[in-house]
Amino acid sequence: MADIREAAAAGQTTNVTLTTTTEAVIISSPSIALPANMVRAIILAWAQLTTGTLTTTVTPRIRRGTLITDPLVGEANAENIKAAAGQTEPFMILLVEDITGFDRVEYSLTLQQAAATGNGTALQASILVLLQ
Repeated sequence: MADIREAAAAGQTTNVTLTTTTEAVIISSPSIALPANMVRAIILAWAQLTTGTLTTTVTPRIRRGTLITDPLVGEANAENIKAAAGQTEPFMILLVEDITGFDRVEYSLTLQQAAATGNGTALQASILVLLQ
C-alpha cells in the first residue's frame, strides 16, 4: 500500500440550504499542494441532510473545485431516500481519482434533491482528502 503524502480535512455544523432541486456545495476541502506531478486522491465525504417536501432521491457528487460547475469526479448517481421526505438521513461518498498536471487541488461534496417542492437542509458535513 502506498504511503499517504498529504492530507486535508474539513468539518462544519453550519446549516446549508438546498433550494428545492438545485445542486448545492455542502462542504469543500482545504486546498492541498500536490507533492508530485502524478498522485492518487482518495476523497471521503459525508453529510447529514433533512430532505425537503416530496423529495424522492438525492444525488451526492464530488467536484474537483468549489463550484457546482467544476469537474465531476466519478459518477453522479441518485440514491432513493430511505426515510419519509422531511426526515434526516446521512449521505456518504468515497471516490478515488488519479490526477496529473495540477499544483494544488481541492474537492467539494455537493447534494441535489429530486422532485422536491421544499428546501432541504444539510445539518453537518465532513470531507477528507488523502494524496498518495
